Amino acid sequence: MPKGKSIYEAEYPDFLRLLVETRKAGKLTQVQLAKKAGISQQYVSAVERGGIRLDTLQLRRWLHACGSNLVAFAGELERLLAPIEEKAAEKKVSRPKKT
Repeated sequence: MPKGKSIYEAEYPDFLRLLVETRKAGKLTQVQLAKKAGISQQYVSAVERGGIRLDTLQLRRWLHACGSNLVAFAGELERLLAPIEEKAAEKKVSRPKKT
């Protein structure tokens, strides 16, 4: 597992895109999500742009406000990331060893 913050991972934009898709699937604007989750619209925007990270409990509150949950979100995230990880694994296997 790489060291450092997840915001520097290649998959992080996919995570953010899924957050936005989940909000939109709940038919919520940033303002509506903010009201339901008890946060500001500026905070929602900063999270969706990747400027602020959510901890697990914040993510749970966010998802519940959107009408979703951690299990559904994690399943969709795994579905999105699996092909990326498979390609990365293939590249590692096919690389010639340095001598």
